[in-house]
Amino acid sequence: MMAAMTAPLTTRAASFEPQNLLDNTRQAHFVQTMDLVFERHPYYRERLAALGLRRSDFQTLADLQRLPLTSKADYMAAPEKFILDTQGLPQEMQTVWDTMYTTGSTSGRPTPFVSTSYDFFNILELQRRMLELRGVGPQDLIANLFPLTTTPHGAWIRVLHAAASMNVAVVCAMPGKPSPYFHLGNDLDEVVQLVGRSQATILWGVPSYIQRTLVRAAEMGLRWSAVRLVFVTGEALAESARTQMQQALAAVGAGSAQISISYGATEMQGGLVECQPGAGLHNPLPAQMLIDVVDPLTGLNLPDGQSGAVALTHLNRRGTVLLRYLLGDVSVRSHAPCPACGAVTERLVHTPRRSDALLKVKGMLIYPEAVLASLDTLLGATPYLLSVQSTEPGQALSTDRLVLRLESEPDEARAKQLADEVKRACGVTPELQFEAAGRLAPTGGSWKAKKFVDLRSAH
Repeated sequence: MMAAMTAPLTTRAASFEPQNLLDNTRQAHFVQTMDLVFERHPYYRERLAALGLRRSDFQTLADLQRLPLTSKADYMAAPEKFILDTQGLPQEMQTVWDTMYTTGSTSGRPTPFVSTSYDFFNILELQRRMLELRGVGPQDLIANLFPLTTTPHGAWIRVLHAAASMNVAVVCAMPGKPSPYFHLGNDLDEVVQLVGRSQATILWGVPSYIQRTLVRAAEMGLRWSAVRLVFVTGEALAESARTQMQQALAAVGAGSAQISISYGATEMQGGLVECQPGAGLHNPLPAQMLIDVVDPLTGLNLPDGQSGAVALTHLNRRGTVLLRYLLGDVSVRSHAPCPACGAVTERLVHTPRRSDALLKVKGMLIYPEAVLASLDTLLGATPYLLSVQSTEPGQALSTDRLVLRLESEPDEARAKQLADEVKRACGVTPELQFEAAGRLAPTGGSWKAKKFVDLRSAH
């Protein structure tokens, strides 16, 4: 479940269309999209023809269920087939504005996601709606704490676009040095000083890095009393981690700051956001994208209140277009008006969790997500990495070992507690390795800190 709500009602639903107008807009966008798909979408034209489906089979949004689900594997295998052929359409729909890349793939190669100028105009509207839902105002100043990466992932650059969409100020802290060809990166102390000098009212980044900046600011005796909002994305944030971050905020004089979680994805070019803690993750722009919860085996949509796989449908795009696309997470959806802001839009009311496959380690089938959930509860925002490794790399019959690396001073009692918890969660006892602060931070091509990796296939 999402966290309990802690703030009074707001009026942020005012930016949403009335339900009857939204339904009409969605239907109009769906009709246009399906016309384009049947005429210009390489992947879906092929797929629909193979299934014997015609344009007349898709008259309303309810007909989407006729279409099979699209998996990440489908998209990653041939991303160029998911880009509309826009030749002959208005110039805004033909011009490629930018290409972002997904951070995860089984091959290790990021997958391109193409946006036209037309799409980018809608991305700006999406980003503005996200900020409105979170209570951003003209007086705010955003500290962009995402790192610059060697591959464009969207997190760093979209913060700038979000600020532009509301005409608010933003300062880029530029943490890290992703490449030997890049010379403008700042170390942790420089980032902390910059945030303090800027008098930022909003911190926006990955939770583990934001926590690191807060701890360091407290160690340096700094006061960040101007901070009133913290936007986190890219990593799961357990309630224990939210509590730990709230304590770290209090230590720098920002104890009343509100932490807002975003469920983001490159394929959304934004994310579903909380209007306040515990109110659920809102679809900020329902006219442009549809969020369904489906049975991954039958492909059928599930009613509100039932747990299933989260699926995304683009209703109004001209670059990369995805229909009934599985984002790789499981959650529960609601269409009821938000009890906090009153918005009527799809909300995910349970924290999304990965639907990863089971892995066999030391002869035991383990579910990584269950182990990570247990570790998140114990460790809060403390960075860690759980990995499966071969004891004899390169040997086909090598046995496995489970290794837990933790950014912390060596602590025997804590090590035993963590080892016991991992064994309880999956039946395998891990080896513990304590690391210096910053050793597990993302580098180079990624802005997300990994929490689980299977290194056996790397040898």
